[in-house]
Amino acid sequence: MNFVDFVKCSTTAIAASFLMHASASAETAKAPPPFDGKKQIHIAMVRNYTEGEFMEMYRAGAERQAALMGIKLTILGKQGDNQAQANFMHQMINAGVDGIIVQHGASETMAKPAADAVAKGIPVVAFDVDLKNPAINQIAQDDYMLGRMAAEQMVKDFGGKADVGYIYVAGILPLDKRDKSYGEVKAKNVGIRELARSGSLDSPIIGKNAGQVKTILRANPSINAYVAPYDEFAKGVVAALEETDNANKVKIYSADISTEDIQMMIKPGSPWVATVATNPAAIGAVCVRALAMKIAGQTLRKDILVPPVLFTQDMLRKAGVTSMTQLRQKFPQFERVDAAMAPWIKVD
Repeated sequence: MNFVDFVKCSTTAIAASFLMHASASAETAKAPPPFDGKKQIHIAMVRNYTEGEFMEMYRAGAERQAALMGIKLTILGKQGDNQAQANFMHQMINAGVDGIIVQHGASETMAKPAADAVAKGIPVVAFDVDLKNPAINQIAQDDYMLGRMAAEQMVKDFGGKADVGYIYVAGILPLDKRDKSYGEVKAKNVGIRELARSGSLDSPIIGKNAGQVKTILRANPSINAYVAPYDEFAKGVVAALEETDNANKVKIYSADISTEDIQMMIKPGSPWVATVATNPAAIGAVCVRALAMKIAGQTLRKDILVPPVLFTQDMLRKAGVTSMTQLRQKFPQFERVDAAMAPWIKVD
């Protein structure tokens, strides 16, 4: 495998680190070792999912936080390739990085490499993957609430009675958590009938799911609601509905948000009526801050949950929101996550 194709290093972070050493800022002067300006801190982010605007914003948030702190950040990943992720993990262990963020992945392939890193004395934090190790801190969206809030909005909109299509891929930690709460809401509302389910994380995600949903719609014409608890899934449902002239017959309830999602939701006649989301850029920043605190030996919660916000189509239209920039301005509770914070850590 050609690792060069998948390794990207944040040059802005490297440049910022040299500026930090030169300027000896107030933040640096107060920082604990090894963030006291005496050495270059080098961390890695080892990814399993790289596609989609959520993942791009998550990465950008991590890069921005690393740059603010003068940290060199190396990012490695290949979409959905479990073995490549494990290989990248071992590559970073051998490189002797100061810490590693594991982003998504499968527990069965990443638990051992993560344990190897811990055994080598390399601090590890994980985002949306259970590495089954008490020494590893878990950062996550509150995925249980993401699934619950989306399902509850569907129940509210339909007065407790709907024929539902559902998209789900088992074995992915955030999707499993969303599925659990969706199942609980469904069980409490007997008028909610799930007629069919499907789901794929194969690339291209949108196209694969659109094809599956079109087949389901032909077999189940009474479906009037779709729960797609990942925005790339929701885009697939939108494509399927538009291609089968069903956009005015089905309402979509999802999770996650991006500029592209917003524009699709507010479009006249859009079937995408609600999504529950956290700010992916803020989560990326939280991962970097948490790892930095762990490297510095500071107290850090074992589980760091980021609370979600419900956005309906009506909310977005009434607020005049057309982009993530405007969303953060109009809904400040979405903008910043005050988790993994310390006085010596610089934030925007």
